[in-house]
Formats: sequence, structure tokens, C-alpha cells
Amino acid sequence: MVTSAVFTKYYFLFTHEYYPPAQSDKIADFSAAKVFQKRFLIPVAANSMAKLTGFSFDHSLKTLTFFSSLALIFGFLQLLKTTWKSKVSNFVSLFIFVPVVWNYIALNSIYHAYDIPTLSFYCWGCVFFLKQKYFLFYLIFIVGTLNRESTCFITISSMLVLWKKPESARFDSIFLNLSHNQVLLKHLTFQLILWLSITQVIQLLFQSNEGSFYEKTFSMLDFIKDAWSGLVSWPFLDTSKFFSNPRSFFSLFLGIWICIPFFWRFIPSSHKKLLILVPIYLLPCSLYANLMEARVYHELNVVIAVACISGFDSYRAHRRDICNLRYKKIV
Repeated sequence: MVTSAVFTKYYFLFTHEYYPPAQSDKIADFSAAKVFQKRFLIPVAANSMAKLTGFSFDHSLKTLTFFSSLALIFGFLQLLKTTWKSKVSNFVSLFIFVPVVWNYIALNSIYHAYDIPTLSFYCWGCVFFLKQKYFLFYLIFIVGTLNRESTCFITISSMLVLWKKPESARFDSIFLNLSHNQVLLKHLTFQLILWLSITQVIQLLFQSNEGSFYEKTFSMLDFIKDAWSGLVSWPFLDTSKFFSNPRSFFSLFLGIWICIPFFWRFIPSSHKKLLILVPIYLLPCSLYANLMEARVYHELNVVIAVACISGFDSYRAHRRDICNLRYKKIV
């Protein structure tokens, strides 16, 4: 609770809503631009909370962010325990704030109400599906889609972890493998239909709002090229911040992803499968998001943190076993 409170305080202290058509109060009264209005869950919930409790709209947003970050801590811990057969301290769940604080506060100056809840919905969605708690999963899936349409990555992550590989590369083995994954395929198909239905209904509801349902993207190649020279080629970079230099972009996730190749053979297979989400995620993001914006790598914060923790802890256990074996030989 203390960690969530501190994070919420500094998250609101160092970020702001720079773009009027995206502001939370406009989303709450359904007058924001299309691309932001379709992610209405948290602003509308904050508006309802303000009316029911007497809180200000700003305090309601902060309260929801506090509970979202708290849910992220427990959700990240449960995701670790569900996908990895190892006993780890509960405090390891706080590691998720290493990439999150860096990407959402240090490198970022833009606030969107749906960002932190997206991470929480992803963690709990994966946990409930992997544990076959389908009622809770579909409840999270539906509510999470009203927050942000990236709940489709919960479906992809579940498929990556649970999909049973064919025993051989023979053509008939591939078809046999489809039958082994029959139940999983039914769930994935239903989730796809459900996700498409919700997103299409939302688009119909807000089709009269200004703008388009997807942001105008800027060239990532130009950004990287200019970053080497220290030039700012992305107009929404807050140059008043300490980390305003565009070269800071290369420190995404505080660089913890660098550990993954070194600990690769110690990372559990389930977490290696989750890492396949990285290229899958980047493909649509390169078309519909500004990759130079540190806050757009939502679910990848969780995936990379999970792999780093399990890889490092397994490596540490391996080294401990080697040291114990050498000690026994000496004795």
C-alpha cells in the first residue's frame, strides 16, 4: 500500500494531460477525441466516484490509480507463481515498478488514465485464464476492454503459454495437435468474437466524436536517427525534464531487458513463450502508436520483468548448487 501510494503521488507529480481532446474530464463526459474516448472506463468510473463520495474528480482519478497499482503488485506476483514453479518472496512483486517507474515517470511526461489499469488487467486476465477461473477471466476481459483494447494480448499470451506443440513435424501430427488444443481454440475463438464485438460497439457509440480511432504516428526511424545527434524530432517530448534528451529513449525498461540473453538458458519455458509477445506487440504498435513514447509498451513491462526475475533467480539457484557441491567435495 505504501509503494502504491508513493508511486501514485510521483506519477501525478511528474506527468500531465498535455492534449485537450485527450483529457480525462472530457472522456468522462464523452466529448474527447475518438482515439481516447474509446478508453473510457477509468474517467467514467472516477466521475461516478466523485458524485457518490464528494471527492474531486482529480482525487478520484488518483484513488483509482492507487488501487490499480496495488492490483498490479498482487497480479504480477500471482502471474509469477502461476507460470513458474519456484518459491519466491512476495516482495519480488515490487520489481515490476523498476520498468514501470522508469517508463511511466522518468522517461514520460504524458498522463493517460488507462495506462496503469491496463497492466493490472493484463496480469489478472492471464492469471485467471491460466488457472481456468473462466467466470472471473471473462469479467476481467470485458471490463478491461472498456479500459483499453489491448486485452487482445491477454488472449495471445494465454495461447503462447498453453499451446501444446506437436510431437513431430509430420503433417498429420499438426492436425492431431489441433485436436489436443481443441478446448483452448474454442476459448480463443470466443475471446476474439467477444473482443471484436466490444470494440466495434464502442466505435459505433463514439463515431460522431472528433478525430479518428487511431493516432497519427511519427516516423520511428527519423526519431532514432535524430536521437544520435541529440535532436528532438518528436513534437510531444517534454524538453523541460531531466530525461528530455531523446537519447534517453534507449534506456527503456531501465535496460533490464539486457539481462535476458545472459540468463536465457535459466529462464523457464513458459516465460520464454511469453517473450514471443514482444515482436507480436511491436508489429501493431509500429502501425498505430508512437514507439518513441515510453509509455506505449504497456504489457511488455510485465513480460520482460517476469523473464528477468525468473532468469536471474534460476541462475542464482544454479550457482548456489554449484557452490554447495564444491563445498561438499572439499569437506
